[in-house]
Amino acid sequence: KILSVTYDNAAPNDIMMERLVDGLPNFGGPRARTRCFTHVVNLVAKSMLRLFNQPAKKSKRKDGKDDEDE
Repeated sequence: KILSVTYDNAAPNDIMMERLVDGLPNFGGPRARTRCFTHVVNLVAKSMLRLFNQPAKKSKRKDGKDDEDE
């Protein structure tokens, strides 16, 4: 059983949804469609998690100076 289908807003996906409705009699059709919402949630979550990333360590060059010394 298919509960929901998640996809972007491209027109071919609308055709795919029509085909699923035709081929699966118990499929909910447009009610079972989730467009870009989950992608947006994913982007927001990644953005929030990025706040907790450790800053990159400064690397020493062969002459003993930091990369940011110039």
